[in-house]
This record gives sequence, C-alpha cells and structure tokens, in this order.
Amino acid sequence: MKADQPSATAIFVANGVWWVSNHPTLKVEVPALLGELNLQMVEHVNRGVDYRLGRTLLQVKVGLMQAVVMRGFYLHFVLRKRSIENYVRQAVQQHARQLIVIGAGFDTLSLRMAREHPELRIIEIDHPATQAWKRNALEKVIAGHSNVHLLPLDLTQQTLQQLLLSNEHYQPGVNTVFVAEGLTMYLSSKEVREILSFIKEASAPGSRFVFTYMEERRRDDFQFKFASRLVDFWLAMKGEQFTWGLGDGQLEPFLKQSDFQLLHCATHHELREELLSTANRQASLAVGENIVVAQWNQ
Repeated sequence: MKADQPSATAIFVANGVWWVSNHPTLKVEVPALLGELNLQMVEHVNRGVDYRLGRTLLQVKVGLMQAVVMRGFYLHFVLRKRSIENYVRQAVQQHARQLIVIGAGFDTLSLRMAREHPELRIIEIDHPATQAWKRNALEKVIAGHSNVHLLPLDLTQQTLQQLLLSNEHYQPGVNTVFVAEGLTMYLSSKEVREILSFIKEASAPGSRFVFTYMEERRRDDFQFKFASRLVDFWLAMKGEQFTWGLGDGQLEPFLKQSDFQLLHCATHHELREELLSTANRQASLAVGENIVVAQWNQ
C-alpha cells in the first residue's frame, strides 16, 4: 500500500459491493442504506462512474476481475458486512456503549450504526491515506453524526493503544464492541493477540471482538479456498499479502489463551443459510473467510 494512496483492497471491496447492488438477481441482498453509502464511496474513487458509460465500463471491469479470480467473491463481501452488522447490533442491545472499528477501509458500518443508535460512541481507525479519501467522499454524511469520530493511525508512528488512550473521544473501562473486518489476514499472530490484550486492559468485562479470519489451506497458506493464484499475485503487487490465519480446530484455543470466549463463528454455510434469500440460496459464494464473535469474560 502506497503512503499517499487508499488501500487497493478497500477499493476492490467497495466496487464488489457496488457490483452486487447492480446485479439483476443479487441486488436484493444489499440493504438500502449499505448500497446508498457504498455508492458514494464508489463514485468518489472511480472517475466517471456517475455517467452511464462510466458505470458500464466499471461494471464490465469489476465483473471480469471476479470471473478471473474467484466466483462469489463480491456476494461474500455483502454477506460479511451484513453478518458483522447483525453481531454489532446484538452487542449494542446487550449494553455495549462504544463501537471501535479497526481498519475500517471504505466500509460504512459506523455510519449505519450511528443512524440507528445516536447514543453510541463510535470511533473508526484506519491508515491516514485511506481515511482521507473516505472523509472526502462522505463529508456531509459524517458531519451529520456527532457521535462518529475518524482517527488516522500510522502504525510506524503510533500503536492502537497509544492512539485510543490519548484521544478524548475514547472512553476506557466501558462495555465496547471492537470490529476488525478483513484485517487480521494482514497481521501476525502477535499483533492479533495485542488487540485482544488491549480489549482486556481497556474495556469492561463482556466487551466483544467481532473479526474475520482466513482459514489456513496449507501450512502458512492463508487464502480463499477456490481462489486463483492471480489473487496472491495481485495482493503481492499491491503490497497487501495475507500473512495470518487459523487451521481447523485452532480458533477456540487461540481465543482461550487470551481469556476470550468464542460466542459465534459464521462460515460460508451459515452466511448462505441465514442471510441469503431463498431465490439466491444456490448462488456462488466464496469459501475460506469466517466471521467470529469473541467475548472477554473476567
């Protein structure tokens, strides 16, 4: 990832959600507000998409990318976002007072939750370049929610813990739900454990960590199950290679070592059965990235 450019993966995911939003049969899987806010991001990062020719060209380009790398990629992104939003909503209903989104990219979870829960304290953390693009794209929407705060973080200059504990908008010691969507695959095991440790040290018992992780296909090989090798090549070219994941049976022990209880783990099976409409139940769906809800119990 270039220092002055937004994450290529963030753009890829936003374009993928947009593609599903415009698909003749799959568009029903995209909630209205998610589609509306995502469209603003897509129009900001893709020149000419607000014109018919630009939209057509982008649709062809994005469709070809999915056809080459892996079928069901984009629908997975949509269901991943819906699943995480449901888990965050459950945490708020069970007394979470603060939402921290780490590595938010171009996702709009914070704004969707802010509209539904104006009393919720919300902080987004991301690389300065990616966050600057997002702030410009959604400036008016963000300004309309006084409970949403975007904090840039350059990990070469400051840690997550230093950033939050020194910021007036973060409230330590309260029930908090932390979210890391599509992030842990770029970290190391040590860095994931550091997030878990920080949640324990700075949040109330009952706080949750909602995150996604990659399944380990082979030793030190973390990737979607049916992905083309072009995915690895593209990620390497962008400097955003996958570096961490978990093998069969490793999730619960990994969490227990940090005193976290596994509450839920949604694989492609659960996403398909619980979220897809009946008409699209047999649609292609990516396999290999799972959604986890873990809770710290003192």
